[in-house]
Amino acid sequence: MKRSLLLCSLALFASCSEDATARHDANQADANPADANQVNADAPNRRLDPLDDSDCNLQTVLVAGIPGSPGNLIKSERNPNGDSELAVVMRLFVDGLRDSRLMIEAGEPVKPLFPVHRVMRCAWPTVPSERDEGYDARSKAYLGVVRYFDESPSKDTYNAIVSNCVACHQVSCGGVIEFIESLRWE
Repeated sequence: MKRSLLLCSLALFASCSEDATARHDANQADANPADANQVNADAPNRRLDPLDDSDCNLQTVLVAGIPGSPGNLIKSERNPNGDSELAVVMRLFVDGLRDSRLMIEAGEPVKPLFPVHRVMRCAWPTVPSERDEGYDARSKAYLGVVRYFDESPSKDTYNAIVSNCVACHQVSCGGVIEFIESLRWE
């Protein structure tokens, strides 16, 4: 049951790029896609192909009343009080990371993480006021590392993702850092 709920949620959130135009103002300011191409010090100093993030960025207006928005939290067996859209998406990130690690260890092809992870920039956070320039900058740095992992899945690029999760959570929502550290591939 939980797995099927997660798969349904994954399908919903992965479709962000297809229906995100309904989620933001048509007159939004253009974001600088070059900023999202930067990778952090954990990844080699190089750029990936340009990224079109026009459908999911800090200027994307979040729609009130959707599942995971304030006052409309997503209830589950895990959290009957409900979670924000971003909290649910991040749980999908964890599942994807775990699956990717198993696939790498088994020598199997790894599914790209970026199509799911990219929605972190246009998902309702638990504290809406924390969706600001600082969060967006950390998200873009994180997504650069995720893109690099997708290009070169390995233990090192996997751990770079975990390190970026920790770095962001040191700024906000620090209660999950111990859990995130448990994902590290030793």
